This record gives sequence, structure tokens and C-alpha cells, in this order.
Amino acid sequence: MTKLHQELLQDTYFDYEGEGTSCIDFVTIMGALFYFEHQSKKAKKDNKLIIPVFHAILWEENRPLLEKLIAWILDEPLHLQFQPIDTDLLSPSFLLPNQHDVTLFLDDLDSIIGVAQNAKSSTASDYIRLVNKENEKSKQGKLASFLRSKGTDSTEIITLNSAISKKIRKQQSSVSLCLLVSIAAVKTFFNGGKYVYVYQLSKMNPDPSNGFNIWKKSMHPNTFKHLNDIYAGLDLHLQIQTPILLKSVQSLMLDLPKEYKIQIKNTISCVRMSRNGAILPCGICLSCLQRKIALSSCNSEVYDTFYHYDYEQKISDIENDGDRTIFLESIQQMESICAYLENKLPMLSLEEQYIAKEFADAYYQYMTKYQT
Repeated sequence: MTKLHQELLQDTYFDYEGEGTSCIDFVTIMGALFYFEHQSKKAKKDNKLIIPVFHAILWEENRPLLEKLIAWILDEPLHLQFQPIDTDLLSPSFLLPNQHDVTLFLDDLDSIIGVAQNAKSSTASDYIRLVNKENEKSKQGKLASFLRSKGTDSTEIITLNSAISKKIRKQQSSVSLCLLVSIAAVKTFFNGGKYVYVYQLSKMNPDPSNGFNIWKKSMHPNTFKHLNDIYAGLDLHLQIQTPILLKSVQSLMLDLPKEYKIQIKNTISCVRMSRNGAILPCGICLSCLQRKIALSSCNSEVYDTFYHYDYEQKISDIENDGDRTIFLESIQQMESICAYLENKLPMLSLEEQYIAKEFADAYYQYMTKYQT
């Protein structure tokens, strides 16, 4: 893994002088965790990972902060061992930096809202872009043109295309999100910037009763707190910003200019489409259903993409038995989530109560509108 960071940072300027190497170390650590999560056998008690870093002593000092993050995002125990490496063994990048902060652009609705937020606050930002599969290429091209049109002449847009980037795109776990943030942080540091912007809404946990977290860990406030604690411990003067994490899609859509709304049709949420190479999103998996619910709650269906089974599709009218079962199971899962949240509402924080209420209200509005 000595050169793992070079693969992950292949289109980013960096060098091996000064404190920036500790920022590069974190990319190697998160890349190693990603491979560990991707390949390891679960429920082993003696998992050990030996990671080559430039600052072994520094990472030993920050081990408690790193172990808190790992305990939070991994579902199995892991012991880390740091192996020192020499910067003289590696050649620097020859790309040039600028003075921008960096924003993650994940080719989704949330990212479009982020571009609008950057424009509204006059934030000069480069973008780290993670695209989807080949069957979505035409939409990706339109999003790329849109993103370029909203930047300045000095805005840099880096599209992650390495082999490991393709694995990150498929997995979409808490570890993969942290790895993406660490890549953006290196770009920010060597730009001379201060902030990494992650414009993502908190995602509802499909099974909140498991661990009693109503949010997925990949978009949970604790994940970003642990990341910021690590960067503070490294004294890198970097901070992860999550401006829309605890906001509702309804409120954000109301303020979103039309020129941004019309780009929503070029984003995809469908899990099945990414797996089977279909041309259209299915419209019946849980991801498609949650997207439909969110957009219908603010009467924005007109801006959405086409589906194999569109908004007006009734469960009983689906002829394919397998598809009818998938849609029914998605509806039943939403019912279970809403019932669980309503039952546990008094135990939630005020922020969680607000999101839970909006989530349930949006679901019932969708059902009234399209399934009754």
C-alpha cells in the first residue's frame, strides 16, 4: 500500500514536503480500511492491518481519535499497525494548485443543491466528482457541462476514474464516504484552502431499530465530527463542512433556482439500475421510492427523470410478479420505518424529531397522492 495514495490522488497536485504528508497518510489509511471492508471476512476478532505512513509517531499519538472513527464506521474489530516509509522513495505530483476550497460532487440531487449553495454564497470551489456507471453516460455528460458552466475559469473539476474509484462508487459505505472526504481534503490542503464541502442530506436508515440510529452512518453527524476531530488532531487547519446535512429537501427545493432544478432529471438514485445496466431507473426499489417521495412532497415531480414504473404506477397494476413484490416490499419497509419513528419520537433529539416528522409526512402525502 506504499503507493496506494498515488492511485487515489492521481489527478491531484500534492508533494512530499512539510505537514501535508500527514494529510496524504489519512488517504492511505482510509484506502486501506476500504479494501479491508471490501475483502475481509466478518466477525473475526484478530483482524490486523499494517499501514505504511510517513508519520508513524504522529498517528500513534492520534490513535484514540482514529479508533473512535473506525469503531463508528466499521462493524468489526480492527487493530492498526503503522509502518514508517521514506518520502525520498516517491516522486512528487507535477500538477499545479490554486487557492480554492473543494466540494464533493456525487452526481446526485444533493450535489446540485450544493452547487447552488456555492453560487449563492460566492464560494470559489474546485470539485471532486464521482460518476456512476457507463449506462448513465449521457446524463453524466450533461451534468459535467452544467457543473463546468457554474464554475469560473480557474475552477478545477477532477473526475475520479481509477480502479479503486469504481469500487468506491459501487460500495457507497461509510468507509467509502470517508475515503472520498480524505481525497478532497488533500486537494484542499495543497490548494491552500481551508474547507471541504459535503453537500448531502442526512439519509434515513432503512432499519433504524438496528443500533437505534435514524440516519445512515455514511451521512450521520457523528461521522463528520470524528473526521473533523482527526484533522484537528493533525493540526492541518482543515474542516469538513456539511451545510445541508440537517435540512429537509422540501425547504431546499423551495429556494432552488429553476436552472438547477432542471438538472435533477440528469441524476440517478436507483440501486437496481446501477447493478443490472438498465437504461431507466426502476421506480420501485427503496432508493427510487424515497426519491419520488422527497420530490412529490415539494410538488417537484416535473423535474424528475423518467422511470420504468413512474409516479402514477399502482402496485396492483404491475404485471411482473417479481417487480410487484419489490414495490410492495419497498412500501412495507417505508411503513415500518414511519411506524418505528412515530413510536420512538419522544426519545429523539429535536433535530431528529423534525426530520422524522417530515419523512413520515412526505411518505403519507405520496401514498395519498399516488397509491389511493
